[in-house]
Amino acid sequence: MFSKPSILISSLFANRLTRQVRELWTSTLILDLAVSMVTIFEPVFLYILFIRFFPLNTTLIFISLFYLAIYVPYFFAVPLGAKFAKRFGYENSIAVASVFFILVYLSLFAARIWPAFIVLAVAAYVCEKTFYWPAFHSNFARFSSVGEQGREISNLWALESAIYILGPLVGGLIIQFYGFKVLFIVVSVLMLSSNIPMLVTREVFEPKKFAYFSAFKSLFDKSNRQHFLGQIGFGEEWIVLVIWPVFMYLVAEDFLGLGLIAAGSTFIATLVLLFIGRWTDKGDKARVLRFGTVFYFFSWLFKILTRSALGVMMIDVYSRVSKSTIALPITAMTYQNAQNSSVTGAIVFFEMSLVLGKIIAILLCILILQIFTPGWNAMFILGGLFTLFYLLFKIK
Repeated sequence: MFSKPSILISSLFANRLTRQVRELWTSTLILDLAVSMVTIFEPVFLYILFIRFFPLNTTLIFISLFYLAIYVPYFFAVPLGAKFAKRFGYENSIAVASVFFILVYLSLFAARIWPAFIVLAVAAYVCEKTFYWPAFHSNFARFSSVGEQGREISNLWALESAIYILGPLVGGLIIQFYGFKVLFIVVSVLMLSSNIPMLVTREVFEPKKFAYFSAFKSLFDKSNRQHFLGQIGFGEEWIVLVIWPVFMYLVAEDFLGLGLIAAGSTFIATLVLLFIGRWTDKGDKARVLRFGTVFYFFSWLFKILTRSALGVMMIDVYSRVSKSTIALPITAMTYQNAQNSSVTGAIVFFEMSLVLGKIIAILLCILILQIFTPGWNAMFILGGLFTLFYLLFKIK
């Protein structure tokens, strides 16, 4: 009587996790607890910081320039991060990244008094991304189980989502009552602690070389054009992670309200995430991706219509769920392709395509902000147009 529901529930979870993936999960979840407390407040922090030094109608432009100064050098540094990870190990590279992550937030806090620290924050951010993302994706791709990539990713994202329910709420409370200084101290301690699960056991790897310029040759190779253009769609992600939180903050009018909106929408989205992971593994990935792209495209149009706190939360839920139906099949397919070819080469291609998409999105947002004030609707429409690029991603 109860066998079918129990089989359905068990099928939602990955059951062949390797030691390396378990360690990566544990480390990632501790790091996410730290990041979730601050990440949604980061663009808002920049908004409040820059508004002290620049006119109100140009604040979003300077926030965009801040991230442009990060992503342009990072684009050229991605292969260098891969070289380091191949030479010294994935886990060591992730550990180095955590130190730079702490430096990012220390620099941002110091910039409230000495604006020149913004330059150090940018440099630290570039280093953090360079050491972290090529190593993280390569580690996951190399040690994930064939046929379970979708569930391993969705299970991790579901656990992360559970943390992201609590994190923004705790972060909002800390800022509300104790300020950013205490928040950054708590976040820094957690970031350092995230290295413990991976460094307890010694990483076994064989140091190898990675050719820097081969990454650029692969990126612009005609045979990879469809994958490249499909991943340019991740440009919309920058609008979601930077422009959308500022918009939500202005609607919510305080940090605690922003944290509550983020926590509520994440909770609802998490309930759907596990089923999307199973659908990705068991179903037609191309169909999942097409469905998700259309579904997600309309979330951008709905953003144009909402100006209330309840409406923002509802749209945020819809947006998170629909984005999962895009990100899961693309990420699972990327890891599968990496296992079937060069792990590092495939991951570097994925990361560089994604970053280039974000650079293009930032430049276009800066152009929009030169024409419109404040330009919310135009940037949301731009996010929808970037979303359509996902339809070009080739699912094998």
